[in-house]
Amino acid sequence: MPIMARPRMTHQEGWRILREIRRIKPFIQASLSITKKRCGNPKCRCAQGVPIHETGVLTWKEGQRTRTLYVPVELREEVAKWVEEGKRLKALMAQMSEAQRLFLVKKRIARRRNTGS
Repeated sequence: MPIMARPRMTHQEGWRILREIRRIKPFIQASLSITKKRCGNPKCRCAQGVPIHETGVLTWKEGQRTRTLYVPVELREEVAKWVEEGKRLKALMAQMSEAQRLFLVKKRIARRRNTGS
């Protein structure tokens, strides 16, 4: 019995997107916001009206609830990179889904041509 060739599961564009996905670095699906707030210490400079403190907050959804998490100053740049990688991955996933739908449509068209239906 002859060995059957493995059917192609995507086309050239799909393979390009998969190569991009493999290059993804650590990521997170969330938003990073830098806001200003008063710390609450009555002796702090922010209580006297001088510049208030910056704070970094990561937000994301869990079901219907919005969750938040404080991000320390020393991690803000790194966490911002994670957020960008998360956005990049989301975009690549959308591109891959579109490429796979197109692949299936082309397969269906080719099958119809071959069967004459």
